[in-house]
Amino acid sequence: MPVVLLRRLAKSYLEAGHRHWIFQGIDLQVNLGEFVVLLGRSGSGKSTLLNLISGIDVPDEGEVVVCDQRLNQLSERGRTLFRRRRIGFVFQQFNLIPTLTVLENVLLPLELNGQLDASSRKRSLALMVRLGLGKRLDAFPDRLSGGEQQRVAIGRALAHDPDLILADEPTGNLDLETGRDVLQLLDQLVREKGRTLIMATHSQEVVGWADRILAIRRGRFEPMLP
Repeated sequence: MPVVLLRRLAKSYLEAGHRHWIFQGIDLQVNLGEFVVLLGRSGSGKSTLLNLISGIDVPDEGEVVVCDQRLNQLSERGRTLFRRRRIGFVFQQFNLIPTLTVLENVLLPLELNGQLDASSRKRSLALMVRLGLGKRLDAFPDRLSGGEQQRVAIGRALAHDPDLILADEPTGNLDLETGRDVLQLLDQLVREKGRTLIMATHSQEVVGWADRILAIRRGRFEPMLP
């Protein structure tokens, strides 16, 4: 069952009056429960592709279908609401709200979706225990280590039980050992739920976790063995 379908996708940008193509006519299918790694150096288009899949950005040409929804047919607000409900995002820079506590950051997606009740709060608390943050719920982000902040970000991305999780260089700001611990937690939590994970990275360290690896070179996908 496909969760993500890209059909003849093209994206470009203008610079000094010249059009530069990031992608041109690419196709991709990601199925339910897959962990797909997008591997490529900085500037290869990994983050752009995640933004297109999530509806943050729109393609110049082609079609993006996520969970049977054609994102091209939605307004900007429609894409935002769809993303809130169906997609969880883990960023390299954590993107936690500094004035909210750990628990408040994690519960925010549920509040935005109107899903915050006693049951969802209980599930979120259990998730934070799994992430090793059961005793840090009242702490603010600036009191946490980088690894702890990224685990909060994972909790926030998973709290509303999304169908698709997108991770953009989630270990990029962490040391090697902490990055491995965070990656293992993310992999376990996503697979337990049978969800789909697409991770963009330039690090070869994550490839052993993936079901499928796609190297992005010159705007094209080149499959690699995991």
